[in-house]
Amino acid sequence: MSLETKILYIQSSTDEKFRLILDKNWGSVNQNHRAEIRNCLANEFSNHFSRAQLAQLNDLTWLPKASDGSVSISHCEQLGGFAYSKFKTGFDVEVITRISARILKRTATEAEIAACPVPEFLWVAKEAGFKALSNSDPGLVISDLVCFEWHSHIENQVFSFRLKSQKTLDFGLNKGFIFSEGVCLFAIFLK
Repeated sequence: MSLETKILYIQSSTDEKFRLILDKNWGSVNQNHRAEIRNCLANEFSNHFSRAQLAQLNDLTWLPKASDGSVSISHCEQLGGFAYSKFKTGFDVEVITRISARILKRTATEAEIAACPVPEFLWVAKEAGFKALSNSDPGLVISDLVCFEWHSHIENQVFSFRLKSQKTLDFGLNKGFIFSEGVCLFAIFLK
């Protein structure tokens, strides 16, 4: 199953405007990866940003905010990229072998780990959810989030999930997706 097919499945399930832009040159081994991701945002997605927001894209300490949607950036050594959606979005990419049992025990309960189809999914799912939700709840921490309602969409090689938290009651759409490509795990969460 191709990466494009997986992205099309997420688009058709949630948001026809959803985009996931990835590039191997944006991996963290490239010391300019963060600036290059933002240059792509400015050049190819400029219609989603006001002039002030476009100017702020050069500030690497500023989290990009679009006028008519949401942007989330992530990278690992192999590649980097960003997700865009009309919904509040969170995106995470991680090399699967970097997700340790120690990290999972610190951020998830035993019951949550047991219910998850692949325990490593929990880290990228919670990272993506945290990115989408943390702006509306600054006191939120990753371990506050609980992944549930896991579903396999085997025909598209995608898993879906939902999130809940004691601290955050408004989840809106509350749809998450996880898939793998090569050595990487990808998670998208749409609030």
